Amino acid sequence: MSRPFRLTLPDAPCFVTNRTIQGRLLLKPSPFVNIVIGSVLAKATDRYDVEVYAFVFLSNHFHMILKAAPGQLSPFMAYLQSNIARKIGPEVDWRGKFWHRRFSAEPILDDQALENRLGYIFAHGAKEGLVEKPQQWPGLTCFPELLGGLRRIFLWHDATAQYHARQRGDLRPREAFQAPFSLRLTPLPHWKDLPANQQQKKAKAILRIVQQEAKEAMNGKSPLGVRKVLLQHPHSKPERSKRSPRPWCHATTLKARKAFRKLYKEFVNDYKEAAQALLTGDAHVEFPYHSYRPALPFHWQPIPAD
Repeated sequence: MSRPFRLTLPDAPCFVTNRTIQGRLLLKPSPFVNIVIGSVLAKATDRYDVEVYAFVFLSNHFHMILKAAPGQLSPFMAYLQSNIARKIGPEVDWRGKFWHRRFSAEPILDDQALENRLGYIFAHGAKEGLVEKPQQWPGLTCFPELLGGLRRIFLWHDATAQYHARQRGDLRPREAFQAPFSLRLTPLPHWKDLPANQQQKKAKAILRIVQQEAKEAMNGKSPLGVRKVLLQHPHSKPERSKRSPRPWCHATTLKARKAFRKLYKEFVNDYKEAAQALLTGDAHVEFPYHSYRPALPFHWQPIPAD
């Protein structure tokens, strides 16, 4: 089955998601895993023209809200996911494919939908019945920044540089190949002009709502608890995994969703027409804005016209 076309809008944040292979708990929280993910995310935001608004990393999947400059989303995600897999895989004794599929990224079309997605991120950990309160989740989350205004620094370990140094006989310790990077988060676009304490107040109000919803959903049942979460084996996987179709977009009005679906279909048609023109010999054909030209075989020859 072919991959779905991805349409991102220049001025719209995206809700980005991916899951580990088979839903295995390869991202199970630990001091090492949290530091690795934090350092990779901090380095990636420094390296690419991307604004990250919120994130949460569960044991087998993650969600982020971000906005990328044209042409930056895929390189950013490739860097983030490949480095997480490369650094965490050996630590949890996992040598095979790390991620289940290509990441999904759906545009968020209005401010209320954006706050709804933020609430969805905040609810993780509690809504699955893993911990009583979302802020008790032991994995990497954006709570310190969004609720407390903290600025975290993570040490990025350049393993490649250390490897090449050792090949030259340079046996300096790991610390010599580490560099600090700040985990930089950007305020939600419609919050950016508010004072920091007002932004935190709004974030806390959203947290209280999702926390109450998670408590009601548990209906008196006890959560798994942090201790048991940390005792899970990284190779284990849930008996049942949630499967739901990817949404076209995130919006609070039917009108906006219909408008996006129309735009998406036009985008797909334009892309297919451009791809066909490329195959038939038009090397200079223009593809839709914010899309990528398909890769061509090395020995590609244009298809002669009838």
